[in-house]
Amino acid sequence: MALITIEKVSIIRGGKNVLTDFSASIEPGKITAIIGPNGSGKSTLLGALAGDLPIASGVITIAGRDLKEISVAEQAQLRSVVLQNRNYWLSYTARELIEMGQGPAELARVDAVMQRLDMTRFENQSVTTLSGGEAQRVEIARALILDTPIYLLDEPLSAQDVQSKARIIALLQELRDQGRTVLVIAHIDKSSLSWCDQIIDTLAQ
Repeated sequence: MALITIEKVSIIRGGKNVLTDFSASIEPGKITAIIGPNGSGKSTLLGALAGDLPIASGVITIAGRDLKEISVAEQAQLRSVVLQNRNYWLSYTARELIEMGQGPAELARVDAVMQRLDMTRFENQSVTTLSGGEAQRVEIARALILDTPIYLLDEPLSAQDVQSKARIIALLQELRDQGRTVLVIAHIDKSSLSWCDQIIDTLAQ
C-alpha cells in the first residue's frame, strides 16, 4: 500500500498551470526519486507534498488521510523537508542554525550528522560565508537530525562534490533501511539513480 498518493493534482502559481492532473504513488520504506526537466513542477510538487503550497484540484493523501485534513503540527511530525534554495541574512554559525529550535533528542543527533556530512570543519563559521554546497549541507543536517517517518528533499545533491554526494546518499540509504520513506526531487539522469528504489519520470507528460 502506498504511503503517499498523488491523485490528479493540479497546481497553479502566479496564474500559470505549473502541474496538471499529475498522479503518482510513493511506496513506504523506499527511496523514491521524482525526475523531470527544469520547469516541469518538481519543486512545486514537493512544496505541495510538504503542505506548504495549495493545490488547485486533486487529492494528496498520507497514510490514507487527506493532507488538507492533517494539521500543521501533525505535518511537522510526519515529514522533514530540505528546500533547494535558502538565503541566509543573519550571521549564525552553521552549528547554531542546525541546533536552532530543536529539542534534546534532536540536539543529541547533531554531532553525528555533522560528522557524517563532513561539516565539523565549518561548524563555527557564519552561514553567510558558506559556499553553496556547504549551505546545502546545513539544510540537509537540519532535516536529518529530526526523527520523522518521511523525508522530502529538493535536489539535495545539486551543489555537492563526488565525496559529499556519496555521504548524503549513504545517509539516505540508512534512513530507508530503518524503514523511513525518502522522496528526492532530482534533475539527474536515471542512470545515476541506481541508489533509488523507485523512479517517477512522468512529471512532464
